[in-house]
Amino acid sequence: MATSKIQQLTHAYFEHKIWRNELELARQEASFFLKILDEYKVKTLSQPHNSLVVAEFVNQFHHFQRLVKRLLLEMQGIDKEMAQGVISDNIFDKDQKKDHLYFNDEMKYFETDYRETKYRFRRFIASFENPVTLN
Repeated sequence: MATSKIQQLTHAYFEHKIWRNELELARQEASFFLKILDEYKVKTLSQPHNSLVVAEFVNQFHHFQRLVKRLLLEMQGIDKEMAQGVISDNIFDKDQKKDHLYFNDEMKYFETDYRETKYRFRRFIASFENPVTLN
């Protein structure tokens, strides 16, 4: 196997390890946020607008849990393809490169959407706990 192929494989392995850790962290955070939202379901019963916001966050964090599961399974498939490529000395052929680039894009979209949702969630919780009063 050529040196550049080994470097590509090493880079891909490292990148996948980072992504796997990010996805596992997101899974844990989403579960934690959903527990917090369970408390806010009760706190917002008499506030229709806030109640709808809580329901939307619940939907979004459930979505992220499903998405994390799908991305982890997808990454597992890509890892298997790379392992088979190493065995057959056919690593990073055209299809594997396309798969890797596609997954890279999926992770970028996931990271952006998840970060945005967490930011909005934290702002909602902060504003709910410390409402701004206008004098």
